[in-house]
Amino acid sequence: MLSPTETLPWITFYLGITLLIIGSLGVVFGPKASKEPIIRIINLTAANNGIALIFLSYNYTLAVLTILSVNAMFDILVFRVIIRLEEMEALY
Repeated sequence: MLSPTETLPWITFYLGITLLIIGSLGVVFGPKASKEPIIRIINLTAANNGIALIFLSYNYTLAVLTILSVNAMFDILVFRVIIRLEEMEALY
């Protein structure tokens, strides 16, 4: 019989892969993905959480450090891109 400590890493691993695939497909093919950058942020956040769950199945410290550092860098970059796109649209 499997104990919870043996099955939990597999559950988090497969859940992480599922979130990663769904989030990535949502960014590319999702509704209004090409028009609304906020929807892309939400879909990429789902993919980011999937990556964190994959790392969580290996090591807790690695997962926490990854989610904190990637979220901080990702948010800064995406908000800069959104501001630039809005500035470019204002010019035309």
